[in-house]
Amino acid sequence: MSSRKQECEQLRERLENGGTVLGEEGKRHLAACAECAEYRELTQWSRTVVHAGAVEATPPLMSSVWASIHRASEQAWDSSLTRSFRYLLPYMVAVVALIALVGGLTAVRTPAPVRAASAAYAVLNQPEPAAMTEVLASVSQPSQDPADLLGGHTR
Repeated sequence: MSSRKQECEQLRERLENGGTVLGEEGKRHLAACAECAEYRELTQWSRTVVHAGAVEATPPLMSSVWASIHRASEQAWDSSLTRSFRYLLPYMVAVVALIALVGGLTAVRTPAPVRAASAAYAVLNQPEPAAMTEVLASVSQPSQDPADLLGGHTR
């Protein structure tokens, strides 16, 4: 590597690191090398552009920062709850449908007292009188004490 290239690299490295004071050797090199002089002008111009765009701003109060964080966390919680409910909704509908189906299948059976009453009503509506034993035979329910129905003990 030639000494001129090495000098150019060193000078450009110093310019990149913010070196504004180059010394006698750096000034001589800039006077002799047009590329490095152009590079120095470009770095100075870019620094002025960057510093011109700098905005002096006061930071917000911590209470407003915490309020913003709190609002964002509430919104995140609400959206995650809505999203999880949206994913669980088909499963909840399937469970409710299954419960309704099972309830519908078990509710189809007519209770024994209704069967006995309908059988007795059919026997009584026959054109010829039926014997009392037929009516009693159709009613297959044992007689119950009212205390048994209410869950109490018999005396």
